[in-house]
Amino acid sequence: MSMSFLSQAGDGVDQRINIRNTSMNMAEKMKFANEIDIATDEVAEPFTSAFKPSDMRQLALVAHNHMKPAMKDFIDTYSEVLKKFRITGTQTTMRMCKSLWGEDNPDVEYGLTCTSGPLGGDAQIAALMCMEDLGALIFFVDPLTAHPHQADIDSLLRLANCGNVIICPNPTSAMSMMHTLRTALEKGSRGLIPSFFRTLESPAVAEYKAHQELALMAAVSGQGIAAAVAYADVEAPAEPADQDSPNKKAILWGVDDSNHGGDDEDDGEEGEDEFDTEFEYKPKRASHLVMPQKKKKRGILNMLGKSMRQVRL
Repeated sequence: MSMSFLSQAGDGVDQRINIRNTSMNMAEKMKFANEIDIATDEVAEPFTSAFKPSDMRQLALVAHNHMKPAMKDFIDTYSEVLKKFRITGTQTTMRMCKSLWGEDNPDVEYGLTCTSGPLGGDAQIAALMCMEDLGALIFFVDPLTAHPHQADIDSLLRLANCGNVIICPNPTSAMSMMHTLRTALEKGSRGLIPSFFRTLESPAVAEYKAHQELALMAAVSGQGIAAAVAYADVEAPAEPADQDSPNKKAILWGVDDSNHGGDDEDDGEEGEDEFDTEFEYKPKRASHLVMPQKKKKRGILNMLGKSMRQVRL
């Protein structure tokens, strides 16, 4: 069963189309709806994945109460894609999946079943992210209802952004993501869905860590922030940025290598596209790659130190 045009666009789609584009007649509306249905049917066809569910991090499905019917239609429509992942989610969503696919289905590998959102389910999913076992979050948010656990919702979405994890907050974005997920699974392309295989981070994280390092140096030295800035200037001259580096993709993905086991001298060897190499994902083992823009910690500290001196002047 394919997800209908009205299910994806909402019951008020006809009124919205009439208001925004009075020139669109019924034939054009039906043609547009048919195009969506064709695209949906294509991605919902059975296929073989190049990855096992255990090779990837979990995929979370969450929906607020008024969005649960839309989530049920979504799961039913895109089962062929979703079943290729370890699905986690809040209690009601997991019950939907098990009722549609079978609780003891040997072809389905279920992930963690979390409690209801207001009782801590959103916090449990956020914890999976911190434990480096969440690759994407499909969260059908109800934007018109107040939620008693709004703080947990905000925390979950904020941490997903910090971890540069794939987020789909509504049915349309989730529908589009299904095409990407299917393509990645069929082609065996980890580069299309890197957050399922690597620990990523927001580009803002590197600067935050540098500020934290500066504050720690100031606290340990007991001489204040000025001493920490001076230490960063003396001990670590800034390195020139390599404009032609092949690792510019690290800027896009925000890949984290601040805790990588290798020395700084090995950074040149890590410039190759690691998404094309052999890799076995182990959820309990951290995986860190290159820091965003290949900036080293001391170089960032030096940059911050210069900025702070300019402010004092």
